[in-house]
Amino acid sequence: MTTTAMHRLTLPRLLAQDAVQGPPPVGVDLHALLTEAGSADLAERLREPAARVLVISGDGDPTCHNNETVLRRAPLLVEEGLRHVEAALRQAPFAPPLAVAAETLAQIALIARYGAAWFRAVGTPAAPGSVLCTVHTGTGLPQVVETAVGTPVRTLLGADHARTAQAVLLGGVSGVWVPGPRALDTRWEPRGEGARVIAALPYGRCGVAVSARMPRLAASRCRGGEAEALRIASALDDLSVPGAFDAVVRWSTQATERADDPATHAAARLLLSALAVFPREFEAHAAGRCTAQPWEAEPCGAERGAAEPMTGIEPA
Repeated sequence: MTTTAMHRLTLPRLLAQDAVQGPPPVGVDLHALLTEAGSADLAERLREPAARVLVISGDGDPTCHNNETVLRRAPLLVEEGLRHVEAALRQAPFAPPLAVAAETLAQIALIARYGAAWFRAVGTPAAPGSVLCTVHTGTGLPQVVETAVGTPVRTLLGADHARTAQAVLLGGVSGVWVPGPRALDTRWEPRGEGARVIAALPYGRCGVAVSARMPRLAASRCRGGEAEALRIASALDDLSVPGAFDAVVRWSTQATERADDPATHAAARLLLSALAVFPREFEAHAAGRCTAQPWEAEPCGAERGAAEPMTGIEPA
């Protein structure tokens, strides 16, 4: 008999406003701690000389709000982690700077305070600890959730929003659309360059309208392919124009196979997944009509600072 892991709401580790209590530890062997906590790659990066540390405050994806939420909710943890990193670095004036995300610095501060075993108490052996994810439910502001890797998408969206999701975008502008039933049963495991974003599209909303916004959001990331991405976005605005639908299909297929730029490749892959998940909507738009309900709201909260933090979700 197999059992399914249940998940419950808990006090988040990273986003707790009172997470910092008492003076920070001193003389920490950060390299050993990070290696034991499962962050050997970061530990190795700290062994290389660097001129200074750059704190990454954004996420490189307009649909993601994780780092800015950390800076707003846990600035003391970020400062504490920064001090630990600077102490562990071999600083050299002519070396390149070391860029570290605000979320990572806050995690470093917690690992230094509570140890690697505490950090690994949640998550999986391959992806220990808690991580942040920006969740767009299709209504209201996006929310930044703290959770363990492996949490079901259904749990992250919540019962009501999961029930009304016709499809889910996993990974932001560099992710893919997945049909609702299959996406909801998926355990959330961010991989590669995809942002830690989950966006649900409720029934009655237009998948083509949402997909048309994605190339525009991704265009600034496409090195050498920005103009082409914007051209495809314009074609998506009115697929009834002769040749528009064919251009969209051709670009999404060819760029997925041939693009040298990872961002362009990701944008084309996302559009290709939209064509597979919303075939009826694309056919209707090519015929000059839309079968969905009118919708004015932004589905992915592209405006910066729009996310609101919420409690964490961890395995029971």
